[in-house]
Amino acid sequence: MEEMARENSSENTVLLVEDEEAHAELIRRVFEERKPSWRIEHAASVKDAIKWLDLNIKKSPFLVISDYNLPDGTGLELAKNAKVPEEVGFPLIILTGVGSERLAVQVLKSGVMDYVVKNAEDISLLPLTAIHAIRRWNLMMERINIEKEFRKYVDELDDSISNLDDIVDTISRDLLSSTSSIQDFTRSFMENYADKLHDDDKYPLLKVKNSTQKATISINNLIKFMIPVFFDGTLINVYKTKLEILRNNEKCEA
Repeated sequence: MEEMARENSSENTVLLVEDEEAHAELIRRVFEERKPSWRIEHAASVKDAIKWLDLNIKKSPFLVISDYNLPDGTGLELAKNAKVPEEVGFPLIILTGVGSERLAVQVLKSGVMDYVVKNAEDISLLPLTAIHAIRRWNLMMERINIEKEFRKYVDELDDSISNLDDIVDTISRDLLSSTSSIQDFTRSFMENYADKLHDDDKYPLLKVKNSTQKATISINNLIKFMIPVFFDGTLINVYKTKLEILRNNEKCEA
């Protein structure tokens, strides 16, 4: 097996898991001819491939192309019982010496990105298949990250709404209590001192009374419409649009 841990670079890295050296060399040449910037790492068994992955899993993006039949198991063991590609943790392509519809279904249900038969035509197209798989993987990861951000935003929104309910209740009670106190004081003052007040003095008191009544109505209306105005749905719509675009792109790449 080649050196297991190399520094990450701008090159596209492929871990080729193939026990037959002649096949491995053929695949290397195909990649070199089609796209020289590919860096090919080689493992000859499931065990060696797992060691490489353990050392390089955080250095993505990389692609794993594995033969199905290996000396110590099958290439599907690298998927670790996954059902969808994101559960695998990296884009995986499986090679097989014989075409089988049953095997193809099994492979694609195991989180594998693609399934390639070892014939001259398909091997010659392997670099294009690899580019396609990486492009699909990147779209998938972007979509998953946006979904995580969306869920986080919605959770924070729910928490904020709960907190806002408490704040609004407190503010409304305080404001309404204040206006009620002013009204009570004005009414009591006018009743107790009505015979001692000149008409010119009564006018400001009536104005205060009317103003507090209007303030009470305004406060109730403000509280009623505060939450819908405070929580603008713009960000939710932005996330939904991004997710829809990414899902459509994934369908086109599939």
